[in-house]
Amino acid sequence: MTQGGGALPRIAARTFGAEELLGRAHQAVTTAGAHRLIEGSRVLVTGGGGSIGSELARQVAQMGPEALYVLDHDESAMHAVQLRLSGHGLLDDDFAVLADIRDRERVRTVISELRPDVIFHAAAHKHLPLLERYPVEGVKTNVLGTQHLVDAACEFGVDRFILVSTDKAASPSSVLGSTKRLAELIVAQAAGRGRTRFASVRFGNVLGSRGSFLDTLDWQVANNLPVTVTHPEVTRFFMTVPEAVGLVIEAAVLADNGETYVLDMGEPIRILDLVRRYGELAGRPDLPMTITGLRPGEKLHEVLYGEDERTLPSTHARISMVPPHPVDPQFHSHLMPLYAAAAMSDGARAKRLLDSHPSLCPAISLSVD
Repeated sequence: MTQGGGALPRIAARTFGAEELLGRAHQAVTTAGAHRLIEGSRVLVTGGGGSIGSELARQVAQMGPEALYVLDHDESAMHAVQLRLSGHGLLDDDFAVLADIRDRERVRTVISELRPDVIFHAAAHKHLPLLERYPVEGVKTNVLGTQHLVDAACEFGVDRFILVSTDKAASPSSVLGSTKRLAELIVAQAAGRGRTRFASVRFGNVLGSRGSFLDTLDWQVANNLPVTVTHPEVTRFFMTVPEAVGLVIEAAVLADNGETYVLDMGEPIRILDLVRRYGELAGRPDLPMTITGLRPGEKLHEVLYGEDERTLPSTHARISMVPPHPVDPQFHSHLMPLYAAAAMSDGARAKRLLDSHPSLCPAISLSVD
């Protein structure tokens, strides 16, 4: 609510793009191999109403798929994606699939009816502070939702399944990181169950995505509010939305046996420097700032690889590969108490189970030979 019941402030339009803020030009990253993978294929994008999902849909649409389906539980977001891609938002065909990945039977029905060749799984809860407060929601969507999709992909012979992950899954310190790491492990464990080629793709912050740091910065600057920064030395990896998505599609070409692909994010950027560059580009070199302190679960510096992970080059210059981690053979049985806690909406127990999950503790995880 606003004081006095007035209208919410508006975000002023920037006269510069995310590429200028990062100080590097956008690079076209999709190759002929990616086009061959998508052309003539039936492609399903989960979380298709979000920033990553909608850009995946846009880039896939340009590669000549036989069919493109966007799955989301947000009908307005799917309306916006269809309007952007086709010039109308009629929502009267199979393009928009209204479904919640938490619903196992609904997911199974969707996959059985659409029979996609390729699934890009971008649906997720991603806001770290909210998941620290509501860990059950992270388990239900990021872990259980991924399990539902993976099981359906195996059952109905999907050719490739690509999980969109995050750098917060590397040596996780938060509910977000832990749930996304478990999603990566679910994908890795599924390799070999059938004909589906599984892989995860891990990358850092996407500048310009919905609800990202740039949205906050735009709002605060446009409305003459102090810019909030958690810590003067905090750094993050950044990419633009088109760049990240292009590399996700490239990783789909490489997908084979449950490995995790890590995108080249460049050097980490200090948030304070990003704010100062924004001020210079906006003609506001002396932006007021407030240091708020790191929130529970947040790291001062993100990493792209866990302490127990080894990396190998891939055939793509901007993508490295982490071999599938040999996890506890009882991995899925370890998930059962977590799912039970989520079913009972027991957030405290879900958090304790995440903090002590054997597959998330490097000290007791199996090492890679």
